[in-house]
Amino acid sequence: MKISRREVTKILLAAAVAPPGLTASATSQVAAPKTWDVAVIGAGVFGAWSAYWLRKAGLHVILLDAYGAANSRSSSGGESRIIRAAYGEDDFYSRWAVRSLPQWKELAARCGQEIFHETGVLTFSDNTTDVVAQSSRTLERLGIAHERLGAAELAKRFPRIGLKGNEVGLLEPHSGTLMARRGVRILVEELVRQGVDYRVAAAAPPSSKGRLSSIATTGNETISARMFVFACGPWLPKVFPELLGSYVQPERAEVYFLGVAPGDTRFCPPQMPTWIYKSKDVEAYGMPVLENRGFKVAVDKLSLPADPDTMDREPTPPYRAQLRAFVAERFPDLRDAPVIETRVCQYENTETGNYLVDRHPEMENVWIVGGGSGHGFKNGPAMGEYVASVVDRGAPLEKLFTLGYKPKPGHLVE
Repeated sequence: MKISRREVTKILLAAAVAPPGLTASATSQVAAPKTWDVAVIGAGVFGAWSAYWLRKAGLHVILLDAYGAANSRSSSGGESRIIRAAYGEDDFYSRWAVRSLPQWKELAARCGQEIFHETGVLTFSDNTTDVVAQSSRTLERLGIAHERLGAAELAKRFPRIGLKGNEVGLLEPHSGTLMARRGVRILVEELVRQGVDYRVAAAAPPSSKGRLSSIATTGNETISARMFVFACGPWLPKVFPELLGSYVQPERAEVYFLGVAPGDTRFCPPQMPTWIYKSKDVEAYGMPVLENRGFKVAVDKLSLPADPDTMDREPTPPYRAQLRAFVAERFPDLRDAPVIETRVCQYENTETGNYLVDRHPEMENVWIVGGGSGHGFKNGPAMGEYVASVVDRGAPLEKLFTLGYKPKPGHLVE
């Protein structure tokens, strides 16, 4: 078949404007409209899945990210995230986890890449919190597979964990670990193939009131849209300082990967599950050795502010010290294990610990989506579906996510 000079020129131009990291063959084959139906600012897990569901609804969507999808500054970057349904008595997030996991699996099947590892997730705790008993009742009510383990059975099943006599556990055998950066990356690549326009560009914070008509970007482009979804994660307080400056608080988190001994499979699945430890004084979590990256451990005891743009992402002595103390007590076989990899990231915690999805009070066509609060990644698919329902179809807002929501006494969020 003979190709005309004009067609050759079009092909070369398409290759020249391909977004960084995406090949020309993956760029949109649909001519971009001058005005989009929805502009989604932020290509993290919430923004990318929102763009997915908005595109699925037939809307023309543009997706922007200042540093690129799943970049190292984002809360959706890094290697792995837990997906589990144990949330104490509150079953909202449990139901969303159950809804999200099949969609992660379907994305992996469509793209032919592994995103989910079914390692099982063990939540264990001492008698300073009732999270195991509460979670067990919730999972029983929802019909979610789980095992409740008393102290003796817990110690027998998981001898590599340094347990105390007053600790009990809850095992979700079909939960596990999501490969975070990979999952977001391949989702955005799929979106581009489906006709979503994608830009690596920072959007200027909107300053008008009423109805927003457009935003400017660092690429000297003006993005006009009927609706705007700001899914900027830890950047939300910078975009809307007066509204969210105190409501969303980015907090530093340091993650360590420990090297196991040569040929040691005791810290690999199925001997070692993904795990979460909760007590009144400390929370920690980790993953078994996955894809040869080492044994992952993070201890959430210190609370220091984080700036996603300028924060130095090298590990620090206070965090390393708390890691070593925790590992010596809880995983004594790894007491002297070398640190073979580190990751410094951030949570963007809301005042309530719940996600944030609400219309901007002074801009009628602007939506704010974020507040993952350290537990949001798993629920990206359910979040995107929900965002599309409220933005496109005017579905009722979930009050749990609104700016004015005040939790009831005893409200539990992990």
